[in-house]
Amino acid sequence: MLNIGKMSHRITIIKLELGEDEGFGGAATWKETATVWAEFLQQRVTVTTDAGSGQAVIITQGMRVRPCEIEKDWRVREGNHVYDVLDVDRSNSGYYTLTTRLVAR
Repeated sequence: MLNIGKMSHRITIIKLELGEDEGFGGAATWKETATVWAEFLQQRVTVTTDAGSGQAVIITQGMRVRPCEIEKDWRVREGNHVYDVLDVDRSNSGYYTLTTRLVAR
């Protein structure tokens, strides 16, 4: 169940738009599509082992938002932080759960 009181972060949803192809690929730009309220969930820290490279630590940030237009590989901005959207869980009709990874501060 979605608890509106916990949705205390204002986020901007951003999608990548590709320009017209003129033989060498069009210019890609990030375009803001919506600004919504979100609940930030506890960060998840995962240690993975990559063959030949050793261990890597992946930190993901879960976010809960009301249903809206958002897809995997889009971005979310909250203040000065920009996150890549890794997954959009639509299994609950009342809200979407985003799995994101911090790209820039």
